[in-house]
Amino acid sequence: MERSKLRILRGLVNISLISLVFGAILNLLTDILGNYYVLTIGFLVVLITFYCYRRADSEAASSMSYYLWRYLPTLIFIAMPIAAYWFSRDSQWTLENMIQAVQISCSFVLPILCLLYVERVLKNAQQ
Repeated sequence: MERSKLRILRGLVNISLISLVFGAILNLLTDILGNYYVLTIGFLVVLITFYCYRRADSEAASSMSYYLWRYLPTLIFIAMPIAAYWFSRDSQWTLENMIQAVQISCSFVLPILCLLYVERVLKNAQQ
């Protein structure tokens, strides 16, 4: 595949990842904080994620620093809040909680993991 097509595909994957992270932040924090705070936090998350992805792009796909920069925003902004919320609960899981966990997994976690894998494969193909 041509380098320009690989570059376009990687750009589309990065846009998809950033929009998923932004959507996850908006979805997870809307009930907790006010709308204006969530939008401000969401835009800061997008900027930090974009910065981390740009730093990852400057590294080789097989290096440890590439993985650190690429997966850091996902761990900080998606995985840690979800894990902290679910593991801090003392009560039994209700059916509603289980459905919400499946919804979050299907809406954010699984697509983000799949796109991270596709992006890594495209980065390897581009080098």
